[in-house]
Amino acid sequence: MRAPAVHRAIAGAANPVIAYLVARLLLRLVPALPTLPTYAVCLLLGVVVGWRAWTARIDLGTRSMLVHNTLATTRVERRGVKRIAESGRVEWRPGTERAMRLPAEALHGPWWTLGTGRTAYALNREQARSWLRTMPHDIAQGEGD
Repeated sequence: MRAPAVHRAIAGAANPVIAYLVARLLLRLVPALPTLPTYAVCLLLGVVVGWRAWTARIDLGTRSMLVHNTLATTRVERRGVKRIAESGRVEWRPGTERAMRLPAEALHGPWWTLGTGRTAYALNREQARSWLRTMPHDIAQGEGD
């Protein structure tokens, strides 16, 4: 499951631009920094984060879901998932720890989309909820681990 391509493209393209602006700010605040390496490092980080934004998705497996967000990838065990919230967060309990809420970029549109693509995000949430409801019997019973 992925967010709409236009949303991912804008997020991916914005990151190098923001990285360039951060490099300019760093050079103004710390004039002792070398110019070319500062731009190179910031732009490299911007391109990497931009690529992650473009490839943000959720992979639904038999035993777990893999949530690829812009900054991190998290594996969530199927048995630990409590619900998929309307806000686009996966609520889960990893083992005996307290409940956690993991935002998933493929399940809820960012603020800057101004509500466009609402149906695509709703379909992604429903697909994730369907995946959660159709838990195979052997996984629900803890067999075959």
